[in-house]
Amino acid sequence: MSFAAEVKNELVEKNNLARTMGFMKPCCVHAEMYGIFLFCRDFSKNEICIKTENASVAELFSEYVVKITGTEPTVVKLSSGKYKVTIDGATERRKILEEFGHTGQEVNRRLNRANLDDECCISALVRGAFLACGTLTDPEKDYHLEFVMSHKVLCDDLVKLLQEVRFDEEPGMVFEPKTVNRKGVHVLYFKESETIENILTFMGASDASLEVMGMRMYKDMRNRVNRKMNFENANSSRAFDAAYRQIEAIRFIEEEKGLGYLPDDLRELAILRLENEDYTLKDLADNLSEPISKSGANHRLTKILEIAKGLGWS
Repeated sequence: MSFAAEVKNELVEKNNLARTMGFMKPCCVHAEMYGIFLFCRDFSKNEICIKTENASVAELFSEYVVKITGTEPTVVKLSSGKYKVTIDGATERRKILEEFGHTGQEVNRRLNRANLDDECCISALVRGAFLACGTLTDPEKDYHLEFVMSHKVLCDDLVKLLQEVRFDEEPGMVFEPKTVNRKGVHVLYFKESETIENILTFMGASDASLEVMGMRMYKDMRNRVNRKMNFENANSSRAFDAAYRQIEAIRFIEEEKGLGYLPDDLRELAILRLENEDYTLKDLADNLSEPISKSGANHRLTKILEIAKGLGWS
């Protein structure tokens, strides 16, 4: 099951529980019904239908059709695996349109805000819209939540509605959706993980929101670990290259002049380096007969390199 399907199942299950227990206000039930009808595939006097891969969404849509019209819609499972739920009768379609203040004669499909009695109804309508035309990428792969609509003005109406949402507990938080025209359809989308967490919570999918949050935290931790490992690997590589050049320079001096050519302090360090190729700069500094600082050991090694170069090493 896709992550989007899991989210829709969560929304429907919590919706059913809230309505059964009487926790959902009638105005919110009405707003959610409006969201799922307005944003479904067709919403006109000639046809009202939804196409969905999700059986629970098809069942909820059918339930709402019966609630308004008293008549069961036609449900067909297509060869693609999707469910198509259609209201066949003109009388039933008219009842649904009238329920939400539409005539079916409108030139464009628009959001009728008269169906939003209170601020709580906005989340209910957005939830219905997501059930009808929304989808969400698995957060393990990417962060992307979108609503796909066939009408630009309806897309613009939803953008404006979401931009007006305010949160008392987080005054600075606002929804700023982006839009794009994709092959003739209008897409409203979010790509920031924290915004997706917030809109999932806003719609009522708190479990899915926590899952996105958990994946974001895991990815952040993994990225920090990878950056640290890359940094340490780079440092190890640089240290190895430096040690290799030091050993080559010391061996050149040994072949050309012998290590006795070096002053006592440099000779001791040169022998220690030859005998301990894996020593770090700190290891070399600490294991001299008279320990010195890392910078002191580095200074002596630099002198050894200069001496080797003076003898013709490169």
